[in-house]
Amino acid sequence: MIYRSKKIFITLITICFSLLSKEKPNIIFILADDMSFDSVSANNDKIGNMKTPNIDKLINNGMNFLDAHSGSSVCTPTRYGILTGRYCWRTKLKSSVLWDYAAPLIGDTELTVAELLKQQGYTTGMVGKWHLGMIWRDGNGQILNNDLQLSDAMFRPGDSKKRIKKVEASIDWKQKIGGPNDHGFDYFFGLDVPNFPPYTWIDNGFVVEKPSVQKPNNMFGHPGIMVDGWRLENILPELSRKSCDFIRRESNKSKPFFLYLSLTSPHTPISPSKSFQKISGISPYADFVIETDWVVGQVTQTLKDVNQLNNTLLIFTTDNGTSPKANFAELKKYGVDLHNNFKGQKAQIWEGGHRVPFVAHWPDKIRSGKINNTPICLNDFMATCAEISGFKLEDKHAVDSTSLLPLFMEKKLLNRPSIIHHDIVGRFSIRDGDWKCIFPLHKNEKYQLYNMKTDPKESRDLAEQMPEKVLSLGVKLQSYVKNGRSTPGQSQINWKNKNHWPGLPRND
Repeated sequence: MIYRSKKIFITLITICFSLLSKEKPNIIFILADDMSFDSVSANNDKIGNMKTPNIDKLINNGMNFLDAHSGSSVCTPTRYGILTGRYCWRTKLKSSVLWDYAAPLIGDTELTVAELLKQQGYTTGMVGKWHLGMIWRDGNGQILNNDLQLSDAMFRPGDSKKRIKKVEASIDWKQKIGGPNDHGFDYFFGLDVPNFPPYTWIDNGFVVEKPSVQKPNNMFGHPGIMVDGWRLENILPELSRKSCDFIRRESNKSKPFFLYLSLTSPHTPISPSKSFQKISGISPYADFVIETDWVVGQVTQTLKDVNQLNNTLLIFTTDNGTSPKANFAELKKYGVDLHNNFKGQKAQIWEGGHRVPFVAHWPDKIRSGKINNTPICLNDFMATCAEISGFKLEDKHAVDSTSLLPLFMEKKLLNRPSIIHHDIVGRFSIRDGDWKCIFPLHKNEKYQLYNMKTDPKESRDLAEQMPEKVLSLGVKLQSYVKNGRSTPGQSQINWKNKNHWPGLPRND
């Protein structure tokens, strides 16, 4: 009995010293999918019963950024920017997203935020949706998907679909899959995209269960192979469980941890789990938003349980605006106006496409109930992590990322570059102070200029009245492209050293 008590005492002392030795904060980045600024009840007084109390609580106890933007109005480009601190249009992907079985977009030599933090002593984990391309191999270990074209997708007929089916049919499911573990993550549990094949879990580079049957036509998603009995409504609860397990597992260790929790909700497939179905009394989409908020609450409660909430920088944000799949008209019938503050939606260049919720919660450093109106970009996460962890970024790193730490400390953000927005078809806009200029993608389109302070819904185009402003903003965008960076530093090179393509300001 004495031996057992002594052993328990030593264990408790070890845990205490382990916790005290964490000089650097844990960092958790929660990224919801297809959820606009107006989808958070603290940001929208016309949200009806689609309440988000757990996110609201983070806002009340942290810093709420009211002018935060994703790097793009669609999935893949935003995720690339978060992990590299670099706009995705600097790569070969100038528009749209990656599709089924796509090859990796992040280069082998590119530094990611996970690699940065790992070098600074962090244990790094990711749970959820990747959507940045993976490496699939055949039985001889040969890479199968390097020759797929960016436009290849299961929903496109002809040779495109044939090439993808050929890749899928040749995969050896026992081979290791290239993905997050190749880019700095010690741990990964999740999938590539929930509505793309293969429909199976991936755990540290290996499928948990070999997919063996074709997805039925009545299940949402692209055609392809899946695990027998795969259920879409089980995805979000499993991501919640795995992320909380990671927090509990790492909280008792001497190293700080970084968790990138990339949720699949409320993106299609709109599939709330059984306990959340009809909870809103509105629609499955509203139910899914409420379940997304529940996951945020589960993470917060787990941090409390392991006594790590105060020493954790917890960020909640989203990758772009709400998809029209949410059915705006139906929601409005029930008092949910997701265009209350901004017009536009996912994939568009309007504010509703890329203005996203962003809350930073860090009780040890950030005062509660603070509101910040500084325009920021999700790309800024990488430089923020570098400053917090003491990592010195080289000129080639995080070329479009500015540390937000001064804002967390309620100081001014100096030398903040203008923010570039990008939509699904490759259209550009630039945000400079109060001004937003949208550039024409096609010759029959016009330049547009809006004052975001006085006209946040972009209803009064001032381009013809202020041509000098339009010209100066076009010159600024072109300089960001030519320099290979938007932040101060030595010039860098874009993909294949290209500095002009459709969507950039015209020279006429």
